[in-house]
Amino acid sequence: MKRAAIYNNQGFSLVELIVVMAMFLIIIAVTGDTFSRIMTRSSVQSRGAASNIEGIVGLEIMRKDLASVGFGLPWSFDSAISYIEVNPGAADSREAIAAAYNVTPNVEDQTEVPMAVSGENNVELTPENSSKLIQGSDYLVIRATSIGSSQTSQRWSFMNYTGTTKPDPLNPESWSRENLEGTDWVVVLRVGLSAAFTKELVSDAGSFTTQYNNLAKFEPDEKRVAHYIYGVSTSANKPRMPFNRADYYVRIPASTEDNRLPQRCAPNTGILFKALVDHTNGSVSSPGSEFPLLDCVADLQIVYVLDSASSGQITETDSLAGLTASDIRERLKSIQVYVLTHEGGKDSLYTYPNEKIAVGPTVDGITAGSNGHTFDLKETIKTGWERYRWKIYRFTVNPLNLGAAL
Repeated sequence: MKRAAIYNNQGFSLVELIVVMAMFLIIIAVTGDTFSRIMTRSSVQSRGAASNIEGIVGLEIMRKDLASVGFGLPWSFDSAISYIEVNPGAADSREAIAAAYNVTPNVEDQTEVPMAVSGENNVELTPENSSKLIQGSDYLVIRATSIGSSQTSQRWSFMNYTGTTKPDPLNPESWSRENLEGTDWVVVLRVGLSAAFTKELVSDAGSFTTQYNNLAKFEPDEKRVAHYIYGVSTSANKPRMPFNRADYYVRIPASTEDNRLPQRCAPNTGILFKALVDHTNGSVSSPGSEFPLLDCVADLQIVYVLDSASSGQITETDSLAGLTASDIRERLKSIQVYVLTHEGGKDSLYTYPNEKIAVGPTVDGITAGSNGHTFDLKETIKTGWERYRWKIYRFTVNPLNLGAAL
């Protein structure tokens, strides 16, 4: 009994307690560090997934617009007309830049048949504009009725006159809910069914547009002819142009703008914007005219695939300079888009492997061919460039409305 009592009163020594506590602290430290790393990685992956979703949604809008280039666009005019694009003398430098890509560059009043696609390769900017667009990125302009932001621009109809006697009255085809409204502004294209295929803009005393409830002077009046009606705008004022125009570019917005660059974006990156030319004032910077599609964009490159001699021989080019509206309709087969951005934000535990990255057609992913841009991350992004997960979004679109499609 005495020996058992002595045994039961024994405990741990101070040294043993210190050793156990030290081991316990080490285990907690290791577990805590592991948990912290897991949480950090999870946060990085979440931001990366969010930017991926953002990229898919934003670029899908661009893809849809590119597939629609030329929709509702006339190939010729039935008489001389004039329309108005962007004012080169506007106060905002964005208008001055956009006006350079008018059908007739830097001229507000236009008389020529519009081109479905235009723009510039590797934009060079004057110092006063250098804070707006990202130097060396591409500028893309597309024209079609369907690229507007209103429901009107998504709607169309037609009037057939194929008999020997003109019906009285001649009514547009209707589709109930999808019908154009009476006050919607529309353009009308004559499509001849007996002669060579063409899309001729119908006008009335020089006016290229009318409201949907006032089509009497825009009806077909000859055999085997159809008039196609395309919605343009719901504006209270007449449209400036017989089409809608969207400009795509990468710009670094000012910190005071509503569309500010997120803090997670690398230095010297910007936002890929879609800007619709406002039919009221010809602006691309009016409230509601400019739509952010993708954040943290460092470069945008466009490559055009042409049947250069209408002979079936395909070539790639980074510029459509010198081509007419007719040339573009006949030769342009597809448009390749390359967008350089990064996933998520800065990650101090990550190192991007290469100082350069190819934005455009490439063999090795680092050096671009003659129609792309070899982007120097170290030189352009500066300090910390290697801590971002750089990525190229690329897709190819075959325009559906440049040829004989309606």
